[in-house]
Amino acid sequence: MKFQSRILIFFALALLASIFSINAFASSLDIETDYRLRGVSFSNTHFDSTVSTDSFSYYSQRLQLTIKGNFVPDIEIGSKLTAVGVAGSTSTFVPVGYPNTSMQPYVETAYAKISNFAEEPLDLTVGKQNINIGNGMIFDDNGLGYTGFKAHARFTYHIPLETTLFTYKVSENFQPNTDKDIFGVSGSASWKDQLIELAYFQQNDFSGTIYNKGAFSMPTSRIVKSFIDLRLSHNEKIAGYDFEIAKQGGAASSSIDTTQIPFDGMGYAISGKLIGEKTKLGKVKATASFAYASGDDGLGSIGTDKSFSPNLGHRYDGLERAGYGELEAATPLDMFLPAPAGYSGIDTLSMGAEFTPLYAWTFGLIYYLYSGSIGPKGSPDASGLERLFGANFSLGEEMDLSAKFEYSKYCEIKFSFARYTPPTFTQYWPKNDPATRMQLEVGTHF
Repeated sequence: MKFQSRILIFFALALLASIFSINAFASSLDIETDYRLRGVSFSNTHFDSTVSTDSFSYYSQRLQLTIKGNFVPDIEIGSKLTAVGVAGSTSTFVPVGYPNTSMQPYVETAYAKISNFAEEPLDLTVGKQNINIGNGMIFDDNGLGYTGFKAHARFTYHIPLETTLFTYKVSENFQPNTDKDIFGVSGSASWKDQLIELAYFQQNDFSGTIYNKGAFSMPTSRIVKSFIDLRLSHNEKIAGYDFEIAKQGGAASSSIDTTQIPFDGMGYAISGKLIGEKTKLGKVKATASFAYASGDDGLGSIGTDKSFSPNLGHRYDGLERAGYGELEAATPLDMFLPAPAGYSGIDTLSMGAEFTPLYAWTFGLIYYLYSGSIGPKGSPDASGLERLFGANFSLGEEMDLSAKFEYSKYCEIKFSFARYTPPTFTQYWPKNDPATRMQLEVGTHF
């Protein structure tokens, strides 16, 4: 602990020295601070209201300090320090990949960006960076930052065109072929309020991760997941939509023999919004979305794995889960309160609205239907509307309510309440009393 304290003191002094030196010589300097406190309470997580030991509460904090300086107009150096912490939990809190949960700061990003490299419309960024592809369905660093290289080129041929190439290290073991990395290339075109993007991404895992498919498991020498991804979006003042579809390929290779498990999954997400600026309820925004992920029944242990499994997607917002729904936070892979064995490919249909009837106040209501592309024998069917989009087996429903007060442009307070009810299926849910989640959040940014 003494060594860590000395390192942190040294880093803080170096940071202060950098600020003064940047302020003296940089053409611009931006410093941003973001602090968030959340009080979170769960109850009835076993869906049995007669049990009083399945509730827990805690406070979580996240502090971020971002510094960016331009020494010359085309060179930017930046860094983000982040600290996360939790207190008051009555259950074991998993740090979900963060270095610690004791508010000790870590370096989330540290990068250098060269704009208009060689006087061409080309931007180069090197160092530890945040990554977010589309809506985070495939890749998202979840606030950890990945070290690597990104090149972004811009040019015009009748319409604006852009290309991006990146490669990042997710983890490094300092031994040949033992790390995890990702790379990708994309091209996009935009005109008026439209955007179209086509991309190829690949995720390589040489760390010996155990591959699991149903009851079958296999030690691996490598797991390669590739994604061909198409994204379309349209956004204007009163309406918009986003559509993303990805095809997964690649294979998992055994470390003890020549066995290979090919991947052949597919996932998509579509969302839309309508905005009314002046209604009897003030500004109103209505939203709807559906997210689909193919599943695999796990019966063909050495056959093709048809599940859509982008395990480096967006799953956390600080220490809390992130996804579809405040409580379940569903992703293509999983849910906060886990889906039982036999379900594969998590699908979500949502409909909701938020409105601002009073100055600085925004109220929201959103309803989620969860389902699985694959389900165990006898599991209840999804609703007819979900089945139109490709879902098959019900995984329950969730209702979220929220109220947000914007105290100023630097501070807002938000309260949310979520209630999840599993389906009627006694094989896995002997009781289906609703589970609830309440959260009070205070956030400041300046």
